Amino acid sequence: MSETNSAMTLGKRSLMGLVLGLAAGGALYFVPECWLRDDFLINTVFKIVGNGYLNLLKMTIAPFVFASLVMGISSATDVRQVGRIGIKILAIYFVTTTIATTFGILGGLILKPGAGLSLGTFELSGQYEAVESSFADVMLGFIPTNIVASFAEGDMIHIVIFAVFVGVAMSLLGTQAEAVKRFNEDFANVMLKIVNMVISTTPFGVFALMATTVANLGFGIIYTLAKYCVCEIFLFFLFGFCVCGGIFTLLARENFFRFLTQFIRKVAMIPFSTSSSNATIPYSIQFCRSIGVSNKVASFTIPLGATVNMDGTAIMQGMTAVFVAQLYGIDMTWVQILTIVIAATMGSIGSPGMPGVVMATLVVVLSSVGFPLEVIGLIVSIDKFPDMFKTVLNVMGDSVCTTIVAKSEGEFDREVFYGRKAAQ
Repeated sequence: MSETNSAMTLGKRSLMGLVLGLAAGGALYFVPECWLRDDFLINTVFKIVGNGYLNLLKMTIAPFVFASLVMGISSATDVRQVGRIGIKILAIYFVTTTIATTFGILGGLILKPGAGLSLGTFELSGQYEAVESSFADVMLGFIPTNIVASFAEGDMIHIVIFAVFVGVAMSLLGTQAEAVKRFNEDFANVMLKIVNMVISTTPFGVFALMATTVANLGFGIIYTLAKYCVCEIFLFFLFGFCVCGGIFTLLARENFFRFLTQFIRKVAMIPFSTSSSNATIPYSIQFCRSIGVSNKVASFTIPLGATVNMDGTAIMQGMTAVFVAQLYGIDMTWVQILTIVIAATMGSIGSPGMPGVVMATLVVVLSSVGFPLEVIGLIVSIDKFPDMFKTVLNVMGDSVCTTIVAKSEGEFDREVFYGRKAAQ
């Protein structure tokens, strides 16, 4: 409860930082160019605070993502203890997350949330330039040859892939890797604490970045950010009704609207108010049992889903990458799109289901294609509102996948689902 309360306090402080940044930037926008405005405030004070915040995020992201992903995969891939249930739930979680990432990218390309405003031009580094590459070259480029160099250069797609191999290997070794697993879990907890410390400075970073942006660009950025929020929330609803509803109807072969009404009535307000998938775990397990899923399935798949199945997060990361490309006039290539799909999908897996942490994993996605990270501060400032809807979709996706797997395993009671008898 304390984590939730502190996260909500952080959200209010970030909103205050946003408002104050808008006010300060708006005031500076009408001030004629002078040493105090440009050299001292914008290019010194605000630059140190805003870019310092972004540098702290960059500092934490490689070790944080590696440790978190290894911890999630090493637990999630231990399917021997759950047999077919584990294999099925991991497969469906991975597929739905990949679909969600692609959905977010396509949504961004169609809705164009970043169109109409330019944050200037951005030259991609040589390794991310739009070059003609064969499919084989692209796929080989995802495989690291020197992981130490990948860590040093911050090549996130290599780090993510290496973390997957380490996590799977630890799971297959079982007790032989117990000491390494305990060390990694402790290290992941330390990194999570550091990330939380960095995130606690968000209000100051938001203030400086927003003030700088408005002072340089005027109030057009406000309209663009509002459009970004509306597009993001629209995609959440569309994915929930069309994709989640479609796979539930197709694979579970039950009434999705009955499932949806029960979910909204019994669970939805918990993730909406807390913005935390982890805080919703006991409520989600209870909900799944109340609609006929056995406790054996729900007690395994729901906690697992809170770690590795983040449909809303994947949509947000995919759309945000397109949003950034549109703001900076970057023409995305199919190589970049494929890289974003992989990075966003894997970045969502192992990401703790806690408020605010998604901003750290967003660095993975943007870094994977060499996109500028400065816009993250702006997204942080307005993420609190769409984050509530995003968490609801994350949690609903877990329950949908859990019901599908339970039905396939004969661990689902239709009589309970349709209210003809009480849950056990």
